[in-house]
Amino acid sequence: MNALPRLDQTDCLLEVVQRLSSVRSLAEITDIAKVAARRLTGADGACFVLRDGDKCYYVDEDAIAPLWKGKRFPLEACISGWVMLNRQPALIPDIYADDRIPHDAYRPTFVKSLAVVPIRSLGPVGALAVYWADTARPTATEVRWLQSLADSTALALEYLESQAEVNKALGVASFLEGENARLRDTVKPAAPGDLVRMCFLTKRFEIGGRWVAIEELLELCYGVHVTHGLSPEGLDQISAGRR
Repeated sequence: MNALPRLDQTDCLLEVVQRLSSVRSLAEITDIAKVAARRLTGADGACFVLRDGDKCYYVDEDAIAPLWKGKRFPLEACISGWVMLNRQPALIPDIYADDRIPHDAYRPTFVKSLAVVPIRSLGPVGALAVYWADTARPTATEVRWLQSLADSTALALEYLESQAEVNKALGVASFLEGENARLRDTVKPAAPGDLVRMCFLTKRFEIGGRWVAIEELLELCYGVHVTHGLSPEGLDQISAGRR
């Protein structure tokens, strides 16, 4: 595959950024990134790699022949791991002349040269790797395009992570709301004249076998939501304590 002309590379990267801004899954990110990596650099293959603890996980690939999709390798025994650990790109025009390459893993493949860049330079979470079937040194321009793609990919991954946290928080909130509703349905509201026990130390009330604060008592029994303020008496106490 030949690299795109410079103008087309710019258009390609802009298109990728737009597509990554609306992704909703890791699969969408890897599909976009692996194809764009080859288009931007003219490589014969590309791999999308994520860090998985002390391993490199080859999540996806787009290549003229199979590489390592679905496999895991120790960070210290993989060029993608070297890139993540050192937080810098690797440009290797001849893989068999570089000691960082696990040669046995590459012999069954078409790969003769490669370039790998980190996904997120500070604290890399993965790497984008491109491969060529001949020994030709990747150009600095190609590596810059690849790094720009990796940076855009990092933003998409961070967005997915933030959305997962938001969804998790919303799920917890929904669960708590459901629990409160269930408790309101099962707890019999105190009626006028009923005797309600209050702990003389904690000032909590016993409702349905649970000891709850006054705010929860009001919400469970009467559906009253409590907010907090400062009464004149409370202000006087604070002022007296400062004297």
